[in-house]
Amino acid sequence: MKPILNELRKIRFFDDYHEKQLETIAGMSTIKEFKVKEILFEQYDELSDVYILLVGCLSLGISLAKEKRIRLGTLEEGQLFSWSAVFSPHISTAWVMATCPTKVLAIDAKKLNLEFEKDCEFGFKTMSKIAQTISHRLSDTRFQLMNQLTL
Repeated sequence: MKPILNELRKIRFFDDYHEKQLETIAGMSTIKEFKVKEILFEQYDELSDVYILLVGCLSLGISLAKEKRIRLGTLEEGQLFSWSAVFSPHISTAWVMATCPTKVLAIDAKKLNLEFEKDCEFGFKTMSKIAQTISHRLSDTRFQLMNQLTL
């Protein structure tokens, strides 16, 4: 748990979490590694983990009919993604692929949701940060889609 706790302390998303909250998150987290061109998940996959990029490069996008993919951008280290794991029906709205060797923090979404019910302050803080992430991602997606349409 100690290595994960050290990783959490470096991530801006968790800047205003107190030590007990960080320990709780560390207890429900693992570190996963992915190789170049490895797909973390596809659009419409059922998700069980919320991820935060620790090291590496990730590309995300959406799939269209007839196997066409649109790349919508890249994720930066410290960014949260796969937030759909927290919300029913827990289905991914995009695909994510490693474009270089990558290491992510995987937080078990079921355990996270249970903790939200136990600790409302922790739940509100985390859900507010997830909402900010969704808002930024939506703005980025709109911008990328407008660029795609003008090509």
